[in-house]
Amino acid sequence: MSSSQNLGGATRCGRVVGPTLDKIIKNAAWRKHTFLVSACKSVLDKLESLSDSPDPSSPLFGLSTSDSDAVLQPLLLSLDTAYAKVVEPALDCSFKLFSLSLLRGEVCSSSPDSLLYKLIHAICKVCGLGEESIELAVLRVLLAAVRSPRIMIRGDCLLHLVRTCYNVYLGGFNGTNQICAKSVLAQIMIIVFTRSEANSMDVSFKTVNVNDLLAITDKNVNEGNSVHICQGFINDVITAGEAAPPPPDFRLVIEEGASENEKGEDGDGGTSKIMEDGFLLFKNLCKLSMKFSSQENTDDQILVRGKTLSLELLKVIVDNGGPIWRSDERQVLSLIPQDTFLSLCYMAFKS
Repeated sequence: MSSSQNLGGATRCGRVVGPTLDKIIKNAAWRKHTFLVSACKSVLDKLESLSDSPDPSSPLFGLSTSDSDAVLQPLLLSLDTAYAKVVEPALDCSFKLFSLSLLRGEVCSSSPDSLLYKLIHAICKVCGLGEESIELAVLRVLLAAVRSPRIMIRGDCLLHLVRTCYNVYLGGFNGTNQICAKSVLAQIMIIVFTRSEANSMDVSFKTVNVNDLLAITDKNVNEGNSVHICQGFINDVITAGEAAPPPPDFRLVIEEGASENEKGEDGDGGTSKIMEDGFLLFKNLCKLSMKFSSQENTDDQILVRGKTLSLELLKVIVDNGGPIWRSDERQVLSLIPQDTFLSLCYMAFKS
């Protein structure tokens, strides 16, 4: 194994993954995580012999598909341990890989065996550990994944990601984390619907203003400097991606490989996958905004907060809407149930 200065070998992704694997080895409970430690050591040795060799079908830049699977496997194993000391470096590494555009591809339920699909779901799952630092790290990774122009998170996988952020907002005990979750959700809406408007993954988008998101219902979770912390959190994730353009020729490879996915027409009116996901997310927000309390629990405050959050996110979408919203109101309004539409009008009037 090489010295700590050269961990990961010569590849670009290796220089990100190598130090993480070394940290996981040092933080692992050796008796309990023998298999994980062995896997990390094996990948570190493997990375020493690899050099960047672009493969358009590979999910990890610079490596073949088989090598990518081997390199990403220890991250999945680390997340699966539910042991914070190895989960945290795995999340940090995932954040860097997404932010540097080193991970790429389409993530959807039609490919449940793909490493990217498994990685996103494993990241969402560790949010259930209930540790505040891990919650924040998960939010950071999920926003970086959505923000990356090289990752297309689609369908049920996108909804699962959004539900994970909802759960932090509704079930968290840390006020700052709750506001961060709401801010991440709002930023995701802006990114997804800006792309839907442009029918392209490569777009410029606004950065959310956290202070504008604090409704009356959220004043009680504001812990003094929460707004400042959360705004910095959002800014850091967005600028991390802006400061790290894709590697040479990486942008071209992805655009050619995904051009049919991004701009190809289906047989039912020519809606692209990017636009389909925008409409799917919009419809699900409408459904969440109309959930009603049960007879057994008519005063369900979590449900009320969830409904309110959904309406606020719908308002973020409408407020930041582009030409599609302004030129085709009938199509958009046809997607909004009457109860949701009236609630949105009320919120707009209040603001």
